[in-house]
Amino acid sequence: MPPELQKALQGQLNELRQKQDADHAQLIKILRDPVLPDHSHNGFDSDSLDFSEIRRRRIWIHHTIVGTAAATAANYAVFWIAPFACTLVEFREVHQTAGSSADAALQLEKLTGTEALDSGDAMLNSAMELDATANVVRTATLTNTFANRNLARGDRLALDDAGTLTAVANVTVVAEFVLT
Repeated sequence: MPPELQKALQGQLNELRQKQDADHAQLIKILRDPVLPDHSHNGFDSDSLDFSEIRRRRIWIHHTIVGTAAATAANYAVFWIAPFACTLVEFREVHQTAGSSADAALQLEKLTGTEALDSGDAMLNSAMELDATANVVRTATLTNTFANRNLARGDRLALDDAGTLTAVANVTVVAEFVLT
């Protein structure tokens, strides 16, 4: 290879390395100090918003009855109000201390309108046993009644207890929904 060509190629290679080093340094700066653009809407530009991708988005609602409060029936109540229409696709539960009574159980309940606790629709096929082995995450079988798994805006989720809750502690649930 002629020396002039070799020198020209070496120069181009050095320029590419310098550009790569600069790009790498800029990437490191962005990762260390991300800048989030100011983004808001005033309502007048709502026509320009695209909501076509909002359907089928998933959200997870977490709730915990901390400590020995889980052994008191009055602590099982409404824990979420749906701000939009959605469908329950999965429900999981774990408790840190199992109940000492074989009839201790937990049901997820859908409340509409002015329905009181214990008067709503069961969202699970059967209640989850709170006397089961502690610290094991369990996935519930959902009700086959699809309408009972659908929430409209304003519907409420509640935990409905059953049986004797003696010794139950630290009950955590996660409800997974798909926006409809």
